[in-house]
Amino acid sequence: MAQGLENRYTIIMVYFLNNLKLVLIALITFTITSCATVNGLMSGGDEESSSEVKEISLNKRLQISIPIPEDSRYLTDKTVIFGEGERFTGVLYLLHNVSADEVVEFYRVSMRDDGWSEIAIVRSDFILMNFDKEDRFATIKVNRKMFDNSSSEVTIGPKSDTTINRSINIDNNITDEPFTIQ
Repeated sequence: MAQGLENRYTIIMVYFLNNLKLVLIALITFTITSCATVNGLMSGGDEESSSEVKEISLNKRLQISIPIPEDSRYLTDKTVIFGEGERFTGVLYLLHNVSADEVVEFYRVSMRDDGWSEIAIVRSDFILMNFDKEDRFATIKVNRKMFDNSSSEVTIGPKSDTTINRSINIDNNITDEPFTIQ
């Protein structure tokens, strides 16, 4: 009878150890994948890790000539600047240490104070704002990030009546000739 109890005890211990191994493997797998996910969220994803982040100097601010939130940084690989001052055209990809709502409020007030007219604002997972000023347009997309951080993509370019009218077919004298942007 003692032999039977010992065999039963051995079977129970083997069963327990096998289940313990499975639980430990599952726990280790969960821990590793959780760390990878948190690491990806903390680093801001691919955009910051694949590009050099730089502070915006006074010289850059003068070159761009549009309002930019204080303490903004830009991603060098995603930023394209043509011209300077009032003739600036391009895309700025900015990182902010403040919430998306604060960045949106900054742009709405500062762009208006700088002579830009707000055309539209769309709120979704991101916020998209459109502005125009004389012969230029600006589109600003603000993205929410973790821990009250945000990013914005500012696109500035020239606009012309020819381009706008042609794109919405206002001109009834449409020909097959290409149009020019003035």
